[in-house]
Amino acid sequence: MIHWIKGFLIGLSLILFFYEKEEDIRYFQPATIPIADSSRLITVSINDSLYRQEMTPKEGAAGIPLNYFMDLHTGVCYDNTCRPLKIRVYWNITGRYLGFELLDGEYLSKYDHEPFSTMEYEELHRLLADPFLPLGTYSLEDLVGHSETDAHSVDGVSGATAKDVLEYVVPGAAYTTHKLYHVVHGPVQQQVMELTEKQLDPYLFTEILQSTDQSDRTWALERLGLLTKLDDSVIDALMGILLEEEYFQSYLVLKSLTSEQLESEELQLQLFKLIGKVDHGIENLIFDQLAEAAHLNPAVVDHSLANLSQVNGPQLVKLLKLYTVHEVYNSAKLNEALGEMIPHENSFVERQVLQFLEKHGRSPE
Repeated sequence: MIHWIKGFLIGLSLILFFYEKEEDIRYFQPATIPIADSSRLITVSINDSLYRQEMTPKEGAAGIPLNYFMDLHTGVCYDNTCRPLKIRVYWNITGRYLGFELLDGEYLSKYDHEPFSTMEYEELHRLLADPFLPLGTYSLEDLVGHSETDAHSVDGVSGATAKDVLEYVVPGAAYTTHKLYHVVHGPVQQQVMELTEKQLDPYLFTEILQSTDQSDRTWALERLGLLTKLDDSVIDALMGILLEEEYFQSYLVLKSLTSEQLESEELQLQLFKLIGKVDHGIENLIFDQLAEAAHLNPAVVDHSLANLSQVNGPQLVKLLKLYTVHEVYNSAKLNEALGEMIPHENSFVERQVLQFLEKHGRSPE
């Protein structure tokens, strides 16, 4: 009986050991792009060759991808031996690194064959998530030594890794860190972004703008010009960003608009309605963009005339310049509205109006 119990316990220990070894290792950060309709979600697989990166949708799948992944099959070599590395790397649809998985008992190990600890997996995940590491500018040769003693231990830290980049690699795993970083932030990432660019429409654009990750929103705004049409949902989203008064994001919105998009009457009108609601710097950007438009829509002119009495001196200067650029100074409505501002309690405003009327051969009625 004792032998049977011992045998049972040993067998149970082995089962538990292998079960633990087979447990998948996963490290992820939030995707942050909410796409509510689950029928539109699709995961796209990327060919596992680093040199032939083809992206093939799963058979029969359709809709908007939730993320992209690549099954990387390669080798990690040290001490003159190599072990295969099988790891799945994920990107969200803007090309931002999401995380990695090690499936079916796979694990990462260091140059001394020691498996990664939990802290080392977390450190690797943190490093891969940072797109600004100088690691991306280093080749493997920059990271490792060239002496005979180092030749077979390229993942070693002592004497093998350049001292100025030690903080950018997992100790004892320079080769692994370097290889994965260049996968995450290399040509595959660019292909992911190109795939999303091809699918970018008003729906997907506004979904990306709802991301809580600033880099996702920036990615979308930098590609605003790819939209051939700005529907109400896009215009509302852009106005919301401008009202947040974060200058960099506002700058991206306004500078990314194309001349074709600026022809939209609704867009011009909504932009003009922000005058007086946003800070001076963003106001100037709005006036500059309206000046770049091929023409100023009559609805904008009418709205501006109805609100002339509410603009301050600097706003009036910009507005009169806008009228001049778009040659609307011959408008009877404009001249009548300006004439009603004379005399004016603000001498600066009165002087600007009189100079504008005189320049264009008009006089206050």
